[in-house]
Amino acid sequence: MANSIKMFGFMVRQITKEAMMILLLIAPFLAGSLFKFGIPMVEKYICSYFGFTECISPYYDLFDWLLAILIGMLFAFVGGLVSLGEIDDKITMYYSVTPGGKLGYILSRIVYPAGLSGVAALMLIPVFSIGNLHLFNLFVMVISTVLSGIVTALLVIAISSNKVEGMAVGKLAGGFGAVFFIPLIVKGYIGYIFSPFPMYWIGKFTFEVSNSWYLVAALILFVIWIMGLYKMFVKKI
Repeated sequence: MANSIKMFGFMVRQITKEAMMILLLIAPFLAGSLFKFGIPMVEKYICSYFGFTECISPYYDLFDWLLAILIGMLFAFVGGLVSLGEIDDKITMYYSVTPGGKLGYILSRIVYPAGLSGVAALMLIPVFSIGNLHLFNLFVMVISTVLSGIVTALLVIAISSNKVEGMAVGKLAGGFGAVFFIPLIVKGYIGYIFSPFPMYWIGKFTFEVSNSWYLVAALILFVIWIMGLYKMFVKKI
């Protein structure tokens, strides 16, 4: 554990040397501020201009979820980019023979950033929430944030061969979390096209009937995704 924390500390030092990485980490704070203060102002202006009593406010909860998805994706994305850079530089093999070993490397580059995204979500969502935030919903958000972050990081590393490709894959990986909104947009059986994605079931739990089996289905799918991508990730390091 101590060795993996040292590896994580080394990654943090790498991050502080790249402005783009720092920007990715502060982006959730900027997005949260925009949602907290900007969206109500836009709501007020639109309602005043068109004479509506409400227009955006029924969908305020969506912005809480969007913030949670952004936190998980961006925090994990940074860890994935650092790992890709190390794979490019052929230094990941050296980590395998350090006291931390492969397990320490995986913890420091994948698990710890995802865990930090959960802590960040737990802190930022209540602060920037504009919806009707309930404790259980916050719990689901935090767990979804952590697991989505792990999937995002593994996906970026497993599919990409360098950091340039990693940036492109990272943008596509954002769709993994965006599937959450499908049940709100697509009604009927056609929506089940997206059923292999765990966030689809989280979305169904949120927007439709709060059936706990939807959460069970999401958890099982998260495990399947993580196990499959983990095997691809280990082959690269």
